[in-house]
Amino acid sequence: MKKALALLLALVMVFALCACGSSGGQTTGGQTTGGQATTGGQTTGGEPYHVKLELCSLSTVPSLEATKNVEDEINKYIKETLKTDEFVLDLSVVNISDFFTVIPMELAANEGPDLVMTFDMPSFVSNGYIIPLDPYLDNELKPTVDLIGNILNNGKLNGSVYMIPRYFGTVLDWKFIYNKDMVDGKYDMSKVKSLNDLDDCMAALKKAYPDEHFLVYCDQFPNMLAYDYDTCQVGTYAATVGESTKLVNYYETDAYKDAIYKAYDYRQKGYCDPEGSANTLLHDAIVMSGSSKGVIMGHSADCEAIAKSFTDTNTYGATFDAVTICKSDLYTDTLGIGISYTSKNPTAAAKFINLLYTDEFIWEALIYGKEGQDYVWNADHTEVSYPDGLDFNTIPYNCMYSCGLIGNGFQGLPFANNNSNSSFVYGKQLMDEAWAPPLYGFTPSNANVLNEIAAVSNVVDQYNKVLTYGDVNPDEFYPQFINDLKTAGIDKIVEDFQTQADAWVAANK
Repeated sequence: MKKALALLLALVMVFALCACGSSGGQTTGGQTTGGQATTGGQTTGGEPYHVKLELCSLSTVPSLEATKNVEDEINKYIKETLKTDEFVLDLSVVNISDFFTVIPMELAANEGPDLVMTFDMPSFVSNGYIIPLDPYLDNELKPTVDLIGNILNNGKLNGSVYMIPRYFGTVLDWKFIYNKDMVDGKYDMSKVKSLNDLDDCMAALKKAYPDEHFLVYCDQFPNMLAYDYDTCQVGTYAATVGESTKLVNYYETDAYKDAIYKAYDYRQKGYCDPEGSANTLLHDAIVMSGSSKGVIMGHSADCEAIAKSFTDTNTYGATFDAVTICKSDLYTDTLGIGISYTSKNPTAAAKFINLLYTDEFIWEALIYGKEGQDYVWNADHTEVSYPDGLDFNTIPYNCMYSCGLIGNGFQGLPFANNNSNSSFVYGKQLMDEAWAPPLYGFTPSNANVLNEIAAVSNVVDQYNKVLTYGDVNPDEFYPQFINDLKTAGIDKIVEDFQTQADAWVAANK
């Protein structure tokens, strides 16, 4: 389980068992769940409802046979341990490269899964793909709601909850990770405590190694300085600064401006990968191969764990160390899981969502696979390892890189040689200590400014990448970028979002 999405970052799931049994005749959302599955208010004659989940994979999609084995294991657990025959899981795995086309096409055709992994909750809502979860919050989803607390705000839009947000170490410890063998004796790394502290460090290392570079890309600089300057993006194009709820054009903030000038400066001085935005390799691949002798990355693990991971997995025998340069803030996260408008039994779907967050076995099976097939316990049941002859890349079922996308990410199997690059305890500590921006939990609707959003998006696509990678001189390109943003309507977007934010603040006092 690595970082899931620098998107993309970056990205895990689950906690203690909470029953979602079918007995007792509870009434939920106007439907009776008295031991038989319900379909749009109709019973299914005692047959279990098939809750369909298409799990997004960030790595190789497991075979159908291996996936079916995991599905069978989960359904056996649901029936024999949870003792319910109300629903079973219908599991399939879709690669992320196909996910963003396959799922919308299915939903647009009135098909698709019961459970929808939402990468951009507002757009899923505006397209009508997911339904409000309000009828289930005090019933089927209550254990999850109690568990995640104010994180639920990330799933709200226009007064309703449409998504259960992932409960995951989204607050990251951002580090400069470097080749210790080369840096020791050349610079005192105890002086590096922020991104700006890297200026002198990079200069010293460049002097010592003129033909080397110690950073991969500069595109993380806007995030780093945003954390330092308490600048928080709202709906991508707007931002707050400090404790004020006043929205401004994000691309006019000091954090963004200082970042693109630093990126250009670093590129001109040869500190970073010379290909800039033209390089299609991931940060990991470049630093692990030795092409770069350092990298900036964020993880929910401490420096010691990350240094060990990089030392163990690089391909040229280097020893790595790491220093923290900043820690991220809480931010309104639009990743999570919702219920499709096509679901014929949203009650059963809500119950399975609850299992993702409150039942450790369910989540571990979805992420790690089946015991014996994909992992084995040691004799005293304290840690797991891969079966003989298999490894991370060859086990039949592996969705570990999907661990940060849905569910409760503060649990996981204790692998003997942990290659997850994350720490559940440290990740939870980071979240508990993180600063909450004044509009944390607020997600603006794009409904009133769809044309402006489309136009501004095109402008951002044209300028943002080359500026943040340091490819071009900001003196020449930045003024034109701001002018084109204004022509495209960014001020109207900020104004519309401000109206929504003011109403949100008033309602949440």
